[in-house]
Amino acid sequence: MGGSKASGDMTYFQIRISHEQAKHLPGYIITKYFNKLELVTGTGIEDSIPSCIVKVEHDGIDIMSVKDELKESLIIDKILQEGDGFTYLKVKTPGPIQRIIGAEDEAWIMPPTYLSKQDGFSMTIHGTPKGLRRIKGMLESLIPEKMDMKISNQEIGDWMTVPQLPLKRSLVIKTAVEMGYYSAPRRCNQSNIAEVLGLKQGTVAEHLQSAENTIINSWSEQTSGSESSD
Repeated sequence: MGGSKASGDMTYFQIRISHEQAKHLPGYIITKYFNKLELVTGTGIEDSIPSCIVKVEHDGIDIMSVKDELKESLIIDKILQEGDGFTYLKVKTPGPIQRIIGAEDEAWIMPPTYLSKQDGFSMTIHGTPKGLRRIKGMLESLIPEKMDMKISNQEIGDWMTVPQLPLKRSLVIKTAVEMGYYSAPRRCNQSNIAEVLGLKQGTVAEHLQSAENTIINSWSEQTSGSESSD
């Protein structure tokens, strides 16, 4: 799910499947134990299997006790952080959809991507038009026609190009956003982020400061001269 991808014009498509329609997919068993699973960020490919950090919401289940039952759709590598009714996990996703996308150099899974009992399955896939067309063709054999799978006509970044960040820095700032570091009021601190990612607090601080500097400077450069005077 992570790693280096091709540059150029980017677009996206989304897959949306109701909870009832998703019964034939391997990942359906996840909803037996979790109320919701949500992608935080991809972390690359391990042993040809996409890996990522996810947040799961549950009713106080002992996650390690169901680890073996989930391994066909969710390989749990590590519990990163636990809270009241939620847990952050480092996982691998061996399902057929994730493997198809993980093998494509010009597309990748991004938030919002989730599976829940209430809202079903939704996956957002970003990439080049060529990469998305290749994926769509392969996915059509897995996903019945009655399910919603369409490529958007909207290109990503029409107004602003997002600056490229190193993988580790991107992971840190995406995790910070997901955990509420930039919310008002702030819902976590740098030590919480460090604990989830297995990093030192000082390393998190350095990555956040560098990422913020890159993003702000990129925004300033791209918007300078774009404002019109009254």
